Amino acid sequence: MDLLPVNFYVLRFCGVWEERRTDTRLIVRFISFCYRYTIAAIIYHFTISEIIELVRMRNDVEDLTEGLFIVLTFICLCLKYFNILVRQCELRSLLDCFRTTLCQPKNSTEESILKQYNLKAKKVTYAFMVISQISGLLVIIVPLMSQDERQLPLKMYVPYSIAELPLYLLTYLQQGVAVFYGILLNVSLDSLVYGLIIQTCGQIDLLCHRLSKAFRFLQEKNHEREKHDTIEKLAIAECVRHHISVYDITCRIQSLFMWIIAILFFFSLVTLCSSIYQMSNKELFGVEFFTFVAYLGSMLFQVFSYCWFGNELDLKTKGIAYAIYASNWTVISTKQRQSLSFLMMISQRGKVISVYGICSLVLSTFTWIIKTSYSAFNLLQHAST
Repeated sequence: MDLLPVNFYVLRFCGVWEERRTDTRLIVRFISFCYRYTIAAIIYHFTISEIIELVRMRNDVEDLTEGLFIVLTFICLCLKYFNILVRQCELRSLLDCFRTTLCQPKNSTEESILKQYNLKAKKVTYAFMVISQISGLLVIIVPLMSQDERQLPLKMYVPYSIAELPLYLLTYLQQGVAVFYGILLNVSLDSLVYGLIIQTCGQIDLLCHRLSKAFRFLQEKNHEREKHDTIEKLAIAECVRHHISVYDITCRIQSLFMWIIAILFFFSLVTLCSSIYQMSNKELFGVEFFTFVAYLGSMLFQVFSYCWFGNELDLKTKGIAYAIYASNWTVISTKQRQSLSFLMMISQRGKVISVYGICSLVLSTFTWIIKTSYSAFNLLQHAST
């Protein structure tokens, strides 16, 4: 995979993504099919068992808040998993938009521009993966350090007794596998959206570079009027088409992922509140305390990254108008200036990824989530005392 290779490698490992050139051998396809739906069954079975257990302990505020943040995380993961499975054709079309001739680098300078954004997307994925895996590892090892009776890492409905060691170990292993694959899928699917937004920002930088380069070239060829007019028409038309392509990519990202992100933001209000509440009830600097700190850190990173990169995309889009204004646009004809004026007018509005303008990927959304979560935490604390 040429775009976001880390994300698609993890998705292939988890059985979610298949390249177009798949193995034609029947046995390989059968094993791949079984592997894919075994992982899906583990994730969905674990989520349903957690929901059942959450309903069973609904009258205990302490147990309810302890299980709620993990349940909501896995419910959101199941929705992301379902979305990526049923809409793979749309995702492939989105990726093909980045592969068009307009979006490909033409020289070493343009390659270096896109390379910076590729590296940025990779670093974000690695950082999120490390934070999340530390959180998952702490969740798994906490019961092993307990001196009490046998405990499972997470609260879930088990329709049998785990008093016998083999059943306990099998259930423990099942939860460990669910957490491991859950983290891999959660991180890769979230950072896939970050990566696509980052790549779109890279395309905007590429567009700005081409605009400034076109104006410089036209200024040099100003004395050759006939050749100047031909080059001018082609250069400006290409930049306008590139801008339309970038706008189309942004709309596709919004259509494909934004409804899931809106649900994630709503769930994050509850999960942040419940995890802070659990932290306040744990022994300071204990293993369980650090488990919730790690989980809270990964959750904040997840939500903040969505808002940060969405906000960056909006600023980059507005920056197109400045790039045109700052360049030597006086060398082009009146007709082409009208095309650029239209492009500037659209760019000045920016492009905020949102659901009908309600839930937007901007930094103000992140601050609202933090404030609302803290208010809910205070309310929960007063209710429990």
